[in-house]
Formats: sequence, C-alpha cells, structure tokens
Amino acid sequence: MEMTVIELPGQVTCVRLDGRLDVAGADAIGTRFTAAIAAVGRPAVVDLGQVSFVSSMGIRLLIATARALQNKGGRMVLFGAQPLVQEVLDGVALDQIVPVVASEPQALARATA
Repeated sequence: MEMTVIELPGQVTCVRLDGRLDVAGADAIGTRFTAAIAAVGRPAVVDLGQVSFVSSMGIRLLIATARALQNKGGRMVLFGAQPLVQEVLDGVALDQIVPVVASEPQALARATA
C-alpha cells in the first residue's frame, strides 16, 4: 500500500491511497495515515481510486481515523472507490459513519461544509 499526502487549498488534507487496504496494507500505512489526518484536526479527503481491495482491517483503519479526526472537530470524506471496493463499503454501511462520495469535488464540499 502506497500513501501520498497533499495539502489542498483551504487547508484540506488529501490522502491518496494505492494498493490493497488489507491487513498488510493497513499495517504498512496505519500510523502515518492516522497522523496525517487526525493529528492536524482539519478537513480531510481520502482518494480510494487506486485501492483494489479493502478488508475489515482497512475498514477499521478508516473508521478509527475518521473518529479521531471528528473528536478534533474535523471531518474525513472518502471518494473515488472502484466498484468492487464500493460494494464492500456499501455492504458494511460505512457511509453511516464516514461520508463516501464519487468525486473529489464532492468530497471537498462535504469535508468543508
């Protein structure tokens, strides 16, 4: 799992993920992912466009990070999931905890609302 952090205009953190968000992938990025998003306490969007697989450990990482950010007054929004990943997210009703949208502009609008 590869992770790229970009600071977008308006003080929004964008994290782009690439690879499999399984046990190994979540272990590889877990600490850096949470630090990049939750430590700063500002809106964050997560690009799942290059994530080919997500497991329960990946979902756990997403939920834990979103909750940590929410505790600091920020919001994390996921976007761009491929169909198979979107099916998993829908199957666990992740959107009840973390907003999941189709595009980056939608994610930015939700994160900063």
